[in-house]
Amino acid sequence: MSHSCPKLPVLCGLATALFVALPAAAVEPVPDSVGWRGFGIFGVGYADLESNLVAGNRLIDIGPEVNTSIFQRPRGDSTVHPAITGEVNYTFGNGFQAFIGTSLEDAVTLDAVSQLGLRKNLAGAGTLQVGLLFSGITTQAWEDPYAENVARQETDRDSTGVRVQWDRIMDSAFEATVSYRNIDFDTERSGQGVTSVACDLACQRLLRRDGDQIAFDLAYMHRIGGAPNHLLRPSVGYTIDNRDGDAVAGNSYRLQLSYVYAQPSYTLTGNIVYGQSRRDARNPLFGTRTDEDRLALNATWFYRLPIAGGRWQAVTNVLWGREDSDVRFHESNLFMVSVGAMYRFGTP
Repeated sequence: MSHSCPKLPVLCGLATALFVALPAAAVEPVPDSVGWRGFGIFGVGYADLESNLVAGNRLIDIGPEVNTSIFQRPRGDSTVHPAITGEVNYTFGNGFQAFIGTSLEDAVTLDAVSQLGLRKNLAGAGTLQVGLLFSGITTQAWEDPYAENVARQETDRDSTGVRVQWDRIMDSAFEATVSYRNIDFDTERSGQGVTSVACDLACQRLLRRDGDQIAFDLAYMHRIGGAPNHLLRPSVGYTIDNRDGDAVAGNSYRLQLSYVYAQPSYTLTGNIVYGQSRRDARNPLFGTRTDEDRLALNATWFYRLPIAGGRWQAVTNVLWGREDSDVRFHESNLFMVSVGAMYRFGTP
């Protein structure tokens, strides 16, 4: 799954993960002409979520406040919500470009993150991108997700870091990415509200979610039959999760296959993602590790509207994700459908 999210990434960024775009986008080469460019996506979505760990974000309020038992599966919740994302960039010439926002490539990898950074064409060696990562739309979690029979309180989950991405390495079809992030929960009270089992200070320390992540990703762009409009993009990712609590820390990997079929008037894309995570220690509340298997399927349709010189596109997206854990409390399910419009602006 996502190379940096502690849970199913579509659960960590419900608003910005609503839309995916062309796998071919990756890190687009910096254009020659100087000027402002960018894109914006505006829409509305419906989400149906089963999760004990997610409370939504600043735009979306989802997830049951009351957990009756840590030994039960999560209850479902649904909401209708706005979907807004985009990027603004400025090209200085000589292959340099500054940007801020959520890139199309991040939407492809189902990753909800914003960046402020620079891109540089390396002549025949590809395109290099360096960016500072931050939470554009702050994700919200529960101060104590395990608290039983009380109204759980929300807290912000902030993520900051840096990412280095090299696309079309040495004029090849390979792309490599290295990311570092620091994850911080404003209020961490995991385990303090549990009543069905004892959780002393040592137990609570094992459940702390603050910490660092280092992620490595490698992707390859394959043009089927040499056609420029018929593409496959397999990728593999590995994440080292150094959390303060050993029951949350661990390692994970992700396998993803993205597909695109593009025509002048429309584009179809699809993603299938599978991943696993393995924790360093047992969760003291359950006596076992909360290891997880993850699967997500996604399809998106872009249709170019015959207005404004083709700058507007209608967008429809359907996404399903599931996370199976060795502990029922940690299982998650998500179904999302959304409709909207994407507008590209700036210098041609």
